[in-house]
Amino acid sequence: MYKITNVSLNGKAGLYQLIIDKDKIYKIEPWDGSEGEINGDGMLLTESFVVPHVHIDKVETGPLVEKATMNVYQLGTGARDAIKAAAEVKKGYDEDKIYARIKQRMLEALEYGVTHVRGFVDVDTAAGLKGFAGAARVREEIKEFMQLQVVAFPQQGLIMDPGAIELVEDAVKKGADVVGGIPWIEENENDQREHIKQVLEIARKYSRPAAFLVDDAPNPNLKTLEMLADEALEMDMQGKVEACHARALQLYDENNLNRVLSKVKRAGISLVTNPHTGAYHLPVEKALAYGINVSLGQDDCNDAYYPYGRCNMLEVGFLATHLLWSMDEAGRGSIFDMITMKAAKSIGIENHEVKEGSRADLVILNAPNIREALRYHRKPRFVLYGGRPVATGT
Repeated sequence: MYKITNVSLNGKAGLYQLIIDKDKIYKIEPWDGSEGEINGDGMLLTESFVVPHVHIDKVETGPLVEKATMNVYQLGTGARDAIKAAAEVKKGYDEDKIYARIKQRMLEALEYGVTHVRGFVDVDTAAGLKGFAGAARVREEIKEFMQLQVVAFPQQGLIMDPGAIELVEDAVKKGADVVGGIPWIEENENDQREHIKQVLEIARKYSRPAAFLVDDAPNPNLKTLEMLADEALEMDMQGKVEACHARALQLYDENNLNRVLSKVKRAGISLVTNPHTGAYHLPVEKALAYGINVSLGQDDCNDAYYPYGRCNMLEVGFLATHLLWSMDEAGRGSIFDMITMKAAKSIGIENHEVKEGSRADLVILNAPNIREALRYHRKPRFVLYGGRPVATGT
């Protein structure tokens, strides 16, 4: 056992101390002025940060292709074309280089207080399993201080890319944690439905969760989130599916939006939005009002679609408070939940909260409250994973 003293807790007055027993929070109580192994100097202690969606095999590849992709993706004028153009980078895919880029990004993410990441890796006939192999190596090397979930993701589609589904299943057999999909990119609704079915069938066959990119363009005729909800209910996959982007929903009329969100709620699908990477985004307030679990993702770190990003989720939250106009106290609190507890739920991490009995995946921030934490988005003073200090900052 050891003691953390002199920390503030979100929503509570005064200062507190925590007793950590192995990987759990054993006790939380008002600080009695005693010394401990870690002194928080009055700073805020919270749950550690979670990245529920980031394309890790593409990190730091932006300068290679961004001229052909950046604006058309962000403005939504040609998202499909952007994805096709971005595939050029895979011609030079090399397992060792991908491994090195992923490892560097994950170690830096840890310094920003991230302890759990769901990383999407292209698995298709262009990339083969090179990205997956590199990511799997990193996952093994960092497992003592961070959980990396690797998603086998068929970026170029399944029907459009014959042979991709076999590669996805092969990656799952070799240890991929999550089965990925991108149905909206297929050419017609029949193919989109078939894409969803094939992914969910593999997920169910191997007892894996599924993670999809859906309706990722400002086109109100895209319907793959609704298709996904229907299939998840039909295949009894409630609570086992994550859906990212859903940008088209911003242009749905009220009746269609309500119908789809009602289905998403019944299917237990968690939604991940990335409002910093494009001009359109999921109508977050409406989804939250339905009781849907909504979180914020990083999506990209200096790749074809977004030139910035470093898996600093306080930075993502800072941007989201502007883009979602959530700068009051309630809004800031909601945004903070979307990069901690709600993000954890999206990727299947249970009880990710500061309470007795929970696993001690924690950060002591360089700020006394959420307002200042989002304002400056600095590295935390301490990062704990399973009760062990694994990173320190200033």
